[in-house]
Amino acid sequence: MIKVIQNQFKRIYNTNRAFFITFGIWFILIASILLFVTKRESFQFINSHHALWADILMTLNTYVGDGICIIALALVFCFLKKWNFAKGIFGTYVFSGLVCCVLKSIFHAERPAAMFKGDPTFHVVSWLPVAYANSFPSGHTTSAFAMAATVAIISKDKRIGLFCFILAALTGYSRIYLGQHFLEDVAFGSLLGVGTTCIYFILMPMISFNKRPVSNFKLPQIKLMGAVLPVMINRNRSKQERRP
Repeated sequence: MIKVIQNQFKRIYNTNRAFFITFGIWFILIASILLFVTKRESFQFINSHHALWADILMTLNTYVGDGICIIALALVFCFLKKWNFAKGIFGTYVFSGLVCCVLKSIFHAERPAAMFKGDPTFHVVSWLPVAYANSFPSGHTTSAFAMAATVAIISKDKRIGLFCFILAALTGYSRIYLGQHFLEDVAFGSLLGVGTTCIYFILMPMISFNKRPVSNFKLPQIKLMGAVLPVMINRNRSKQERRP
């Protein structure tokens, strides 16, 4: 069993080397910053550099990691009959989202809005609600990187995976820019998204009901609560996060 898992992981890595190397550089860079800069300082550096055009751009980009948009993307792939993409995006969103929700409930970390309450330098946009609780890890970043890793693993054109990585990285940046998260929330969220996606693609073929070989990325049917479960997860996240 262990050897099968190792072989499957090697297969995933070797066929998506560019994506994982790029992600590794991203994560090591952020981890290095966090070693020498406090989360308050790193947040203020990003959050203090803002403009109206960037407010609009970052608002649009942050929705890349929103649950509704992830589900909508899965439905688009269903319409296009790209079943591997649809099931992969849906499955990794649910899996990563569940793990993220558990971690949020464990840590109960305060958001930047709570730390910088009353600080005139704290920047938020008027058209988005401000969250105060459950900061660690970033749910939007987790979902965005889970989606990016899923597309990278399934897609034959690996340039698409790198493009999705850029979108996911910008989503993480937008969470800090918009005053919703700290850098450490984004860093761990990206690791969680990629990590849970790798686990998903390693384990799901092994428990397939139709006994497909583990080297086949055609995923088994996911018998969860239809499309209702991820919406419920997203709503529960929102209720917990927006508590003043």
